[in-house]
Amino acid sequence: MIEVRTFEGDAAEASWFINRVWQSSYGKSAPLPVWDSRIMDWRLFQDGRAPRDYLLAAYDKGTLVGTLFAEPARIRLGTEEVAGTHGSRATVACSHRGEGIGGKLARELWNRHRERGARVSLGCVTTDAKQTGFWKGAWNKHRVNGLGFWVYVFDARALARGAFTGTQRNVLTCARPFLRHGFREADTRGVRPYHPNDLPRCMTLVRRMLEPVNLGFTYTSERLAHQLQYRDVPRTFVLEQEGEVRGFVNTHSLELTGQGTHTVLSEVVDLVAFEDSVSSHDRQRLLQCAMQDMERRGVACAGMLRSPSLPASGMLRSGWWPLPGGAKQTCLLPGANLHLPATPNVFTHLC
Repeated sequence: MIEVRTFEGDAAEASWFINRVWQSSYGKSAPLPVWDSRIMDWRLFQDGRAPRDYLLAAYDKGTLVGTLFAEPARIRLGTEEVAGTHGSRATVACSHRGEGIGGKLARELWNRHRERGARVSLGCVTTDAKQTGFWKGAWNKHRVNGLGFWVYVFDARALARGAFTGTQRNVLTCARPFLRHGFREADTRGVRPYHPNDLPRCMTLVRRMLEPVNLGFTYTSERLAHQLQYRDVPRTFVLEQEGEVRGFVNTHSLELTGQGTHTVLSEVVDLVAFEDSVSSHDRQRLLQCAMQDMERRGVACAGMLRSPSLPASGMLRSGWWPLPGGAKQTCLLPGANLHLPATPNVFTHLC
């Protein structure tokens, strides 16, 4: 008999289970991120200190067969900030597909939202249909399309070696002569690593960045501090001008699988915020300085959701490409009396 309850394991077990299932299901036909234990610990466990209210698991006679993880979060919904969650990968073991486990996990997630006064659960999914099965079957869900995605290729040769099709290999091979590496020449003056003393200024910048948002993830000071610095996982660079932090870029790295056993290091740009007075040139320059750090660490490619803080013109000049497809914001609304904004202006993280 399947029992759904709070997940009993740690970040290492969560990483092992989710990667094993996703690789066996999709790893032979598409590149997948590897959610290693350090990423899981940063996002969800925090060395065992994080609350487990929304870390759900399905067990069959004590054996883990399914997970649905979400973290408590403040969510911007219209003009309000409400209690909610930000969801992670829903995963069911291949041996137990078709048994309704995903539905049981979702119902328990909803129950816990109601019990705790949480009003909405958000997730970010790619437009690849293979990776959205849980969200397809979830009830009372809403999707917001059009979250554009940018990609930058540092090492086309490494990506071509792990490509799944001949077309992918040919495109990457042909693209190599056209890759722009102007970021290497970017002026690093005023750019430095984040320090905890920078948090108040970064919080001010984030609040300004979120002013037009009416659907999405938002921050407390505590949550932003964790986003910007936690062990060796996130990397944050700030732009300091006239003795004051006026912008920052926050990223994290993770492995990306390719064909066979081939993997490459990729980088996700999570959060970008600037003071309004910062010029387009300096915004581009800060991103390019972060890219210098990525290349030094052997990153083969980087990706980010489109950000109003970095105009398309600057991204194109820096050599970033708009990726066809992109991502979608997915919302689960436990309460029947909640309504989404008619014209959503979305901010989210890639899960």
